[in-house]
Amino acid sequence: MSSIVGFTVFSALEETAVQRLLAAQERALSQFQHLERKTISLGLTRLDVWGHRALSERLHTLPDGSFLALIGSPHGKVNLADVQDAILTDRFELPWDGRVILLKISADGKRWTLWNDWLGSIPVFHAAIGHGRLASTLEPVVVASAAYTPDDFFLPGLVSLLINGHFISDWTLYKGMKVIPPDSRMEWGDGGFRAETLWTVQPSQSRWEAGWDDLVDEMHELSHKAVADVLKTQPEWILPLSAGLDSRLIAGVGAEIGAEMLAYAWGEPNATDVVYSREIAKTLGIPWKRIDLNKDFLVTYTPRWADLFGSSMHFHGMYQMNFLDSIPEDMPLISGFLGDVLSGSSLLKQKDGAVFYKKDWYLHWGVEELKDLLRDFPLDKTLHEIHEALGEAVARLPGSQFAKNILFELWNRQRLFTSFQTNLASHWSGVATPFLNRAYARFNLSLPRAVIENRRLLADVFRRYYAKLAAIPGTYAQEPFIRTGRYLLRRRIVEHLPAPLHHGPFAGFDDVPLRMDIDCIQAAGKKALWPLFDTLRELNQWLDVRLLEREYQTLQHSSEDIRPLRRLQSVQTLAYRLRADAKVVHS
Repeated sequence: MSSIVGFTVFSALEETAVQRLLAAQERALSQFQHLERKTISLGLTRLDVWGHRALSERLHTLPDGSFLALIGSPHGKVNLADVQDAILTDRFELPWDGRVILLKISADGKRWTLWNDWLGSIPVFHAAIGHGRLASTLEPVVVASAAYTPDDFFLPGLVSLLINGHFISDWTLYKGMKVIPPDSRMEWGDGGFRAETLWTVQPSQSRWEAGWDDLVDEMHELSHKAVADVLKTQPEWILPLSAGLDSRLIAGVGAEIGAEMLAYAWGEPNATDVVYSREIAKTLGIPWKRIDLNKDFLVTYTPRWADLFGSSMHFHGMYQMNFLDSIPEDMPLISGFLGDVLSGSSLLKQKDGAVFYKKDWYLHWGVEELKDLLRDFPLDKTLHEIHEALGEAVARLPGSQFAKNILFELWNRQRLFTSFQTNLASHWSGVATPFLNRAYARFNLSLPRAVIENRRLLADVFRRYYAKLAAIPGTYAQEPFIRTGRYLLRRRIVEHLPAPLHHGPFAGFDDVPLRMDIDCIQAAGKKALWPLFDTLRELNQWLDVRLLEREYQTLQHSSEDIRPLRRLQSVQTLAYRLRADAKVVHS
């Protein structure tokens, strides 16, 4: 799979800033020796790109001397010469679905123009530094070049990180650094940075009067086409197969069209995801393998994660790095990324008008807990700022209140947090994201709440078109969509069996979640949470570190509650920056 995975573009930076930039970039990319790299200079602007095979296919010089670079994994064939006329129009829209950024640099290097996909699925961090400017898909590159210190922390961003594990809107941990917005045309030039939202995907009410059967058929047609069109672009795929619905749907479509797929799951053999992943693959005749993650993957991969993601979110995805190192290197992944939120999972138990950061499932440190955790911090004022910003952001979105909630979650948590999985996979061997499809997104955002809530419509798609898969339980609901006599009999037997006998044909009835990170912490101790416990002196100026010890001890004695892990992971991000920023200051 030919693709440009990421880029850094900068202009008119001081030499010391460039040296810091290149050093941070090298630290991040040194772990990916298989990636090709290329550097292009236009006037005072330098563009560095890296990716998989034949990068020149994703680079193009226009007749006026300006330069195009296509970053990401667009669906379908790519010929940049085909867009060189359309790109000059005011309402140019990217012709590709998938994870996409199109960057145009003028021949003299003075103007950069960028278009991204409707989700903004590839975060790009940017800053004005002195008289120069910089944008990169690697957050540590921007932080290092700007030499930010704790004095530059953006307090609403820090609180958002501790509450949710990620930032919102265009916020980062630093006042001077922003993230580009989704679904936009952006420009850097003499007047600074400006962005225009294109609204290529937005909520509507176009299907609020449609009949149920027609909606089931249309959802099946659109989802099947989105998946099948992507599967046909490569001869073989790796499918991370969970017990949820999105990878299951990809597996079902792939089996129908005869796509060559290898399915993988990770975790303990009795984990719910593993049990039903195996059953799905067996039902469809797809080769399947379980990856047993190492108990030291946090110790091994956390520094590598930090070099790649820096302080862009909380430290939580190292298990994915372990998984990616354990599968074939020469096959791209196909990911169910985004499907759950598009088809209505985020509406479950969510009330209209609810403030996003108070949603229980996404809550790490609660407000009262933060008041105990943070030292000498204007928390009430900062929480008010966050509340006002969230309210204004949601109010600007089109559609009914529940549609606003979906789009807000897509543009925040999915864009700035969940996308880490596809970002990682793109660096390893390449990735495709079939649900990142505008026609499918527009369809889901045109449905009334009663149709989409709790993934009700998708449930009937499975019942009507994938009955064998609908009869397999999973993490998507307490009961399978189709309850067969065999399932009901097994459930009745399990109700009378002691827990130690819930294995073999009776496995899966207990909810056994994946707890790989907690297993690592219990096995490796505090070094699994690097650099948190190496930075207590610096953290103590910001936080009551006794509370961190309390959360750590909870994890050492139990894996039932995952919230202590999330709390420590969000503080890990702060600890990393206090440690890294201290090193910058002293240098």
